Amino acid sequence: MSANFWNNSALEPKRQFRFLVTLSLGNQDVQFLAKAVSRPSYTVTSNPHKFFNHTFHYPGRVEWGTITLTLVDALQPNASDLLYRHLSTIGYQNPTSLGEAISTTITKKTATDAFSTFRIDEKGTNDDGTTKDVGSWKLQNAFITEVNFGDHSYDSEDMIDITLTLQYDWAQYHVGPYVAAG
Repeated sequence: MSANFWNNSALEPKRQFRFLVTLSLGNQDVQFLAKAVSRPSYTVTSNPHKFFNHTFHYPGRVEWGTITLTLVDALQPNASDLLYRHLSTIGYQNPTSLGEAISTTITKKTATDAFSTFRIDEKGTNDDGTTKDVGSWKLQNAFITEVNFGDHSYDSEDMIDITLTLQYDWAQYHVGPYVAAG
């Protein structure tokens, strides 16, 4: 008997819309503003070795890709304001004078400390229809590399989306409910 979900009604695939992102900007929890998020990805690099008329490839380093997160810009909390203030939290200063232009320093520590937790919790359903935790991705040493504050348009009543790009050193996947390390 096949064990795939096409033939077994007891098995269920993961669904794109069943997720919860855990993140804070400053001291503000903004997880409910998350509209979409990409899951972690990695690439194993290849190192070629040439031997006479042949090329042989050997595996190299694992490189983790970036994550894209889309937030809805709400009036409260104001995600635009939180992300703009995030710049000063990581060490950036507007260059209003030569001294301030020189003293701006963004370090890995300030960038990762300002955005210490980023987790994607995958959700599923129990037999009774209640929600259950299926697994979670936790990004290690994540920091924001790009923010796009979205667009205004008179011909649309859509919500304003803010798109973030995050870089991280590696991701960890945990099956079941997330449990913080002691």
